[in-house]
Amino acid sequence: MNITNDLKIQLILTYRQNKTKLDELSDQQMSLRTKVDRKGNIVATTITEITDCFEYFFSSLYRREFVKTLRLNECSERELLPLVRCYLLGWFADNVSPEVKSRLPGTVSGHGFIDFVIDDVAVEFAVRKPTAARSNVSATVNSTEVKKLMKHDGKALLVLFDFSDTPYSEEQIESFRNWPSLGRGNHRKSAFNVVYFFVEKRRPLALGKITKNIRIS
Repeated sequence: MNITNDLKIQLILTYRQNKTKLDELSDQQMSLRTKVDRKGNIVATTITEITDCFEYFFSSLYRREFVKTLRLNECSERELLPLVRCYLLGWFADNVSPEVKSRLPGTVSGHGFIDFVIDDVAVEFAVRKPTAARSNVSATVNSTEVKKLMKHDGKALLVLFDFSDTPYSEEQIESFRNWPSLGRGNHRKSAFNVVYFFVEKRRPLALGKITKNIRIS
């Protein structure tokens, strides 16, 4: 073996050893997005942070410099979900978990799956395409999502994207306060939040946002 090849092998072995140590250090400590206060305590992810994250994503779907030839603001929920999953991974790193099993009263199995859990925050996601019915982002159609959020032991957020020209009014979003029944029994219920992103007007483009905190009495 000549000196050049021997040197290459030594460099590769050194790189792999260092990489393994860094990986172990990363696993043992915290993800890149973990926040700590001045005392070194881990700070939990807030509803505001997640709302800001989705707001940036929604607005970016209308930036020509970003979307180029892709019509991302015409996608359905099913089409957008994989993109949202990757986007959240980049934003929150290992703090995001997709398709998390949850309690869902009224079903045969008694459980469902929450779209995302970020830290301790449950997130459900719904989309209305430009040509879809207004009911796609209504409280009635999203009652199952609301039930899962109400049964989550922690903070919860329902994110609504409306790409249409006929958005809901703030009074219509208020209808989420009429939360669905969980059926018989003494159910423990948690409060949840709703954030609704919509197109206020096309020319000039103006995007809107409505937020609601739904308290369960």
